Amino acid sequence: MMHVDMLPGFEDEQPKKAPVRYSWRGRHMNVSKEMGAAVWRKDSGYDRNDRDVLGYYIFNSGERAARLEKTFDEIGQDLGMNPRQVSKSIKKLHAGGFLLEAGTMARVQLYRLNGRFGYDGSAEDQVKAVADMRHPVIPAPTPESASKSRPSKEGK
Repeated sequence: MMHVDMLPGFEDEQPKKAPVRYSWRGRHMNVSKEMGAAVWRKDSGYDRNDRDVLGYYIFNSGERAARLEKTFDEIGQDLGMNPRQVSKSIKKLHAGGFLLEAGTMARVQLYRLNGRFGYDGSAEDQVKAVADMRHPVIPAPTPESASKSRPSKEGK
C-alpha cells in the first residue's frame, strides 16, 4: 500500500456546516437590556403608555434605525390608545432620547428608535449609525425641562 501526500491547496475540502438558525422566525434586534430594565422600573418617569409605545417602536421599526412610517392614529389603533396618548408618550420618549425625529410624511412628523437603545442590523453598522446620536436618559425629563431645552433633530 502506498501513501500519497496531497500538494497544498488540494486537500479534501471539509463539507460546510449549514448555518445555525434560531428556532423562531423573523429579524432580531439588539436592545440595551440595562436601559430597557431602567425604563420599565416604576421610578423611571416613564409610564405604561410610554413603555407600550417604546415597545411598539422596538418591534415595528425597520432595519438600521429606519423611521417608523405610521401616524399616531395608526399606532394608537394597534395599541388600543387614543392618538393624544400616543403623541404624549412619543414626545416624552423623544425628550428622553429614545426616539429621534426622522422627517415628515405629508404633514406627519415621523420618529425612529435611537440606535443607542435598539438597533436592527450588524454591530459594525450600529457603531457607524450611532456615532452622532445622543444618549437616552433615565429618569424621564420633566415636561418643564423638556419644553425649555428642545432636543436637537439629529440623525435625520
